[in-house]
Amino acid sequence: MKTTTPFIAGLSLCALLMSPYSNALDAPVGVRPCCAFGQDLETELLGIPIPFFSFKNIVDSQQLGKHVYGAENIFASLLGLNDETNGLIYTTKGGFIDIAHVRDTADFTYYLYQQIYKHLGTDYRISMPAELRARHISLKKSRQTLTLQERHDISLDLAALLAFRLAQWHEIVQWFGYQSIVGFPELVSAFSPEDLYSNMLGAITAKQVLEQQPELSPSDFSQELTHVFEQQLQQLDSVSIQETQRHVQQLNGIWWDHETRLPQKWAVLKRDYQLGLTRYPNGVKNGTPLSLSTQLSNGDNNAVWAELYLHNVGNEEAFSKLPPRLKNAMVWQPAQFQQLADFAHQQDKQERGECTQVKNSVY
Repeated sequence: MKTTTPFIAGLSLCALLMSPYSNALDAPVGVRPCCAFGQDLETELLGIPIPFFSFKNIVDSQQLGKHVYGAENIFASLLGLNDETNGLIYTTKGGFIDIAHVRDTADFTYYLYQQIYKHLGTDYRISMPAELRARHISLKKSRQTLTLQERHDISLDLAALLAFRLAQWHEIVQWFGYQSIVGFPELVSAFSPEDLYSNMLGAITAKQVLEQQPELSPSDFSQELTHVFEQQLQQLDSVSIQETQRHVQQLNGIWWDHETRLPQKWAVLKRDYQLGLTRYPNGVKNGTPLSLSTQLSNGDNNAVWAELYLHNVGNEEAFSKLPPRLKNAMVWQPAQFQQLADFAHQQDKQERGECTQVKNSVY
């Protein structure tokens, strides 16, 4: 990272008065295939095993390729034809890192920063494609007069926080049956223990990039994120691919089950249903915590400036088993997220108990 002045070196007042990146920018709405936790996981389709095909999942921290803004083509990614390499890496201070989750939330942080900076203090809606419910971020009209630095700081705080909120929501809807690609259930990935720590790492890494260089184009952001993320992995003490494989294998039967084929839900055995804004890494002792806050740099709560809303759009069958107080609400916000995760946790405990009884009866 280049050294800078306390705010943003080299930017003219004229540049700051404009949106950091003035060209039209598309939201990162594609799909990066993330990893079900495990190693050499075998697969099935409609209950029929697929021979000679498995997901390796483990990657080398020294060979992650170049970050590319926006999710890449999922099939090209699975075949290793993209510039990016995604998979699991073990770090001694951050536990397991899912690279796809880092990249996705970093991209959303960048995208939201551009949108929020441009419209901060106005009555404006940022709409995104639905994930079981319609998603939008509502910016609030304000009479506050902000300095350029305050505008930058507030926009960046909001972007990182709301990008992470979107990641929390994605974990929830995966459990409730959302499919990024029709026919490919994602239950196996919901609340996977490395997911949200990786998402928050992505938000924080993107924030670090944009704190110094908010004017970056998508391609320049991709290049800078590549370098800063490499530094983050070094600080978290990433290990060799062989060491990652060893750590994953040690958790076979504890975090994952090598005998269960993807996309069956219980190929992943351990889940983390806690959705707090301070993330402690799973799989390591005394690891490095990560944190975001609803309190912005100027002392305001984020709700003064922007909030995330999830609207009922008539596709509520997935939520039919929820208690009425949740099911009947036309609008959800992050305040309801932990309640939804707690419901999923209780259902999973019951399901795991039933599955264990059936498995034991077989033997």
